[in-house]
Amino acid sequence: MRTILVTGATGRVGRHVVDGLRAAGVSVRALVRTPERAALPPDVELIQGDITDPAAVRRAADGADAAFLLWPSFSADGAAAVVPELPQRVVYLSSLSAPSGGVWGDVEALLKDKDWTFVRPGGFAVNAQGWADDFRTGDVVRVAYPEAGRSLIHERDIAAVAVLALLGDHHTGRSYDLTGPEVLTQAEQIRTIARVVGKPMRVEALSADAARQAMLDLGADPILADSSVNYWAGLVDNPEPVTTTVAELTGRPARTFAEWAADHAAEFRVPTTTEVARQYTAALSTGRLTEALALTAPDMVRVAPLETDGEELEIKGTDAILAHAHQQTADTQHDAIDVLGPLVTDDHFAIRFTFHHNTTQTTKLSLCTVKSGRIVREEVFYYTPPRA
Repeated sequence: MRTILVTGATGRVGRHVVDGLRAAGVSVRALVRTPERAALPPDVELIQGDITDPAAVRRAADGADAAFLLWPSFSADGAAAVVPELPQRVVYLSSLSAPSGGVWGDVEALLKDKDWTFVRPGGFAVNAQGWADDFRTGDVVRVAYPEAGRSLIHERDIAAVAVLALLGDHHTGRSYDLTGPEVLTQAEQIRTIARVVGKPMRVEALSADAARQAMLDLGADPILADSSVNYWAGLVDNPEPVTTTVAELTGRPARTFAEWAADHAAEFRVPTTTEVARQYTAALSTGRLTEALALTAPDMVRVAPLETDGEELEIKGTDAILAHAHQQTADTQHDAIDVLGPLVTDDHFAIRFTFHHNTTQTTKLSLCTVKSGRIVREEVFYYTPPRA
């Protein structure tokens, strides 16, 4: 069976690449920084390491027939040492702007001695998730250059082309320019999401300086912030192009932005306590801890008596909670988990877990408080003490 290495496997495109390869019957290996947070299917082989570490890439590429490469930086620094460690066959997630230079063009140049395919998407529709908080908390979205026209592509279509390229050698040496099937202004994108979600939203123009500062506040590189704002300005009179490459390669039309909005509608709505409770219970009962923590507020508080020397333990923040959970379960192997619940009332829900291990068992009740669609507090009560 062929083995294909996927980098960026936990990202927006990479997860769909993994799914597509698995559906094709290919053995998938993923290079991930934190395997315990990857939340990938159990048949995916996980190699711990960073894509910028040549030694880690060498370990991950050993015996692999091909690789899907996502270079995560806005600079190609370090890529020259990594590229030789990849398999000979590489499909690289590049950019429509690669011919103009920049990091994507630089990495493409490094791959010229490989059996390469360049997948060059334009703007990702999934970047519209940046408006989700505005939808959940108010009725206005402020954006720079609302009339900037973009041909955004669904991440599933990018992944579909990448999978085809990985599975077919006739794609070697080809560059594929990918876009969505239509041009929509940013204002039209917001109105499309609003129709799908069923919530009226107003669009207000944000000044260029305010938009630049907003990106800087989120940690963006100043050069990226400047280039992004200037790019949006140019799209008002010169919208992004539309290609038909997705349809030509896959045999079906590229997904529209409205389809993307429908796929992601839940992210733009405040989920009910019942919805949060069901998702949280399903994730925890199958060991998908990272997925469960995605339903929590960043400053969530967890109160857990008996988990440390009989004293009440209060932990704040998802990172601290995740670290504590791994510490608690590091040496524990459960034979089975029984779940009762969730039992929901107003802004609370309760779940009872019974963990079976050998001839003993531990039963605990979690009482969670939900505000604005996120779990803000979890109190844990044990019927039987946790295992030491």
